[in-house]
Amino acid sequence: MLSSRWFLFYRAIVITYPLSISANWQSTSSVSDLSSAEQEWLFEPNSLTAKLKSKSQIFSVKVLSEQLFTLSPEQQNLLSCATQTAINREVILLCDNVPMVYAQSWLPKSDASNPLHNIGERPLGDVIFQDPALKRTEIEIASFNFSHSIQQLVTLLNLPNRDLLGRRSVFSLHEYQFLVCEVFLPGAYLYS
Repeated sequence: MLSSRWFLFYRAIVITYPLSISANWQSTSSVSDLSSAEQEWLFEPNSLTAKLKSKSQIFSVKVLSEQLFTLSPEQQNLLSCATQTAINREVILLCDNVPMVYAQSWLPKSDASNPLHNIGERPLGDVIFQDPALKRTEIEIASFNFSHSIQQLVTLLNLPNRDLLGRRSVFSLHEYQFLVCEVFLPGAYLYS
């Protein structure tokens, strides 16, 4: 007979991707109750990947899921695109083998080949921040409480439960628009 502890662990690993990132997203100008460490990480205008690499000996990316999905009308509006199909890429960014950030990208599918599709365990930040044509919309901030579905991932990773903070923005690269959302996991530098 399986113990209840094993059953809880087993239930925790059954996650349906993509994880929901639905939240009360707010512009940085309307968020006022953040610590200086939280502001430093959430408002970082440059590559989060580069910032994480500078804080660790070993940086790595674990791909959780990469799959085609249909954009909702709201998602199409957010990306200002008519395309209905996108690649949803979900990864964990690790510093010295500690999960720091859950990142999700919506990469609209196009007829032309796209260097952002199928990049494997290479960080998206390493690719996009090399191009001087990269543009970014204003960063939006959200918090994810204990009942949010993103907490399933926290449980799976055996991390302590806590309210989480995240950020998202739409990037443009040579008129190709895509969304990147980053949720800081428990133990991330931002909470120090």
